[in-house]
Amino acid sequence: MKKSLEALSKFKNILAIETSGLYCSVALKSNGLITQKATKEANKHGQVILDFIEDLLTKSNVNKADIDLIAVSNGPGSFTGLRIGCSVAQGLAFANNIPLLPISSLANLAFQANCEFKKSNIFVITNAHMKELYIGHYEFYKDQIKILKKESLINLEELSDHIDENSKETIYVGDGVGFLSKISKTNIYENLYSQANNMFGLIKIALIDKNFYLAEELSPNYLSGEDHWQKS
Repeated sequence: MKKSLEALSKFKNILAIETSGLYCSVALKSNGLITQKATKEANKHGQVILDFIEDLLTKSNVNKADIDLIAVSNGPGSFTGLRIGCSVAQGLAFANNIPLLPISSLANLAFQANCEFKKSNIFVITNAHMKELYIGHYEFYKDQIKILKKESLINLEELSDHIDENSKETIYVGDGVGFLSKISKTNIYENLYSQANNMFGLIKIALIDKNFYLAEELSPNYLSGEDHWQKS
């Protein structure tokens, strides 16, 4: 499904879903106003996501059929969380003929750090468990994002091979930064989690190189594959 960037500016109602990490969040942008529902308890995605969506739509007086676009964090991240988020997005999209836009969970976290800390060089490290990490390195320029290191799954002992310990420009974010031992603590931000309301800032950037997806075309980006998560 292809739509132009010009069409995006006409979208009044955009739903964003983020379930890749410990906390579930859903946000709705309606007529320029962003509202969000998010959990404070970890791993409650399946229990709250549908209620979150219904509550946001009701309070904004928006019907499901009036949603113009669904942006969904498609990983990498928790196997169960990604499966829940993508399944809900696909169900809504299929039933109401809504286009989907997958957003990298690591890029979204980097963009969030860029906005919050006003830093342009962001290295994301999240815990994939089983002594593995997800990593990605990004640099931001106004309305552009440059991928310095594409998102990857690495073994814990490989982390030092992927970072420049002497860089003063880079900041490190994510729940995996605690594994860094030689980086200045002033450059480390551990307690930062990807949020759905942050995804709206990435939608325009993402659409420069991507088209919308149909419901049946969307798939989570596990990087490691389903088998990895079934073992954990």
